[in-house]
Amino acid sequence: MSYAVYLRVETQTYEKFISIQQRLQAGEKKKLAHELGDVLADVSVQVIQQAFINLLEQQKRRLTRPEGHQIAADSEKVIEHVLSAFKKYLPWAIALFSNERLTPLVNYFANMVRREGDQVYVRYDVDPAVIKNTLDKVEVIRGGDASEIAPAFDCLNQIIDAGVDQLIRQPKALLKFNLVVDKTLNGVIQVSTNMAYKRLSSLGKEVEIGSAPYYIDHFIQFLHHEA
Repeated sequence: MSYAVYLRVETQTYEKFISIQQRLQAGEKKKLAHELGDVLADVSVQVIQQAFINLLEQQKRRLTRPEGHQIAADSEKVIEHVLSAFKKYLPWAIALFSNERLTPLVNYFANMVRREGDQVYVRYDVDPAVIKNTLDKVEVIRGGDASEIAPAFDCLNQIIDAGVDQLIRQPKALLKFNLVVDKTLNGVIQVSTNMAYKRLSSLGKEVEIGSAPYYIDHFIQFLHHEA
């Protein structure tokens, strides 16, 4: 049984991306780095919105305990930091690149896109063993065993990191940045992801058995079964 993660992208953003790809293929002379940087930043915001911000907003509406407000506030700070980093560094990183250097990056992302009817998705693969381990833990939690909550959240971190690798680290390598820029970007990626992973792991230790399936199901919804 094979699964992949599918994250929605707004149709308008996708159409901008396709326009840039077509113009690059046509050999347009006008520099497209700024346009592409803005599109990639938009995609990152949309991904974070559906994966984390939507969950946080729903979490706030469900809060019944005073300590829950602190949990939500801690999560919000991490998400704001990650969003700020993407908005700042994605356009900056490629701003000076020629169209020729951008073409491999655009083609890479084009292969990550899937269309299903009117919906557009960015898709990435996850190790089947990680998926199986995650789903097994989810079933145990649904059966009322709280001991697997924290390990299940750690599994979610592994699924997310597969996306970070395929959507950020690998395409970054295609651009062959100079040493200074590459080191800066590696630092930004490491700090942002570590903050997010630690927050999610902490959440796995904070939530109770009654609410744990709600959080886990939010992330599991992005898994699509593929024949």
